[in-house]
Amino acid sequence: MESRIPLPTDNIYKFYALFGLLLFVFSIGSSVYNARTANETVFQTIIENAAIPETTNPSPEVLAKKKVLERRYEIAVQDRQFFDKALGVLAGFGLVIMAFGFSMWHWKVQPDQDKMMRLQLEKLQYEVDHLPKAASPSVAVETPQKQALEAED
Repeated sequence: MESRIPLPTDNIYKFYALFGLLLFVFSIGSSVYNARTANETVFQTIIENAAIPETTNPSPEVLAKKKVLERRYEIAVQDRQFFDKALGVLAGFGLVIMAFGFSMWHWKVQPDQDKMMRLQLEKLQYEVDHLPKAASPSVAVETPQKQALEAED
């Protein structure tokens, strides 16, 4: 199976830059997903907890359900905080890798590639300027009919 997305295998700095960008985008998307799912869990838990009637002598099932809902709320909040920190670290690492890759690519690799392209252009221009006159398309080509007419004169 062939990949339809060409990967930057021509230099390592381009790979660093795009890998860092991928990490950054992934961490941002994951933090949005994490916030949304944690909020849904917290809201659902609060609603379920509020639906339990307040009585002076609750049954053991009601007490157990309240404790489970409170623990579920605490876990959702703690998980969200942990994943926010972890994804923040991942996003920071992605930014550092991306900045390093793009800067090294721009300052170290790209000037050499630009110089090579400029030299190739100068070489081609020199070759075009010094083409032999016979190979030039502006020179008239001798045809057999023209030669016959010149021989009659």
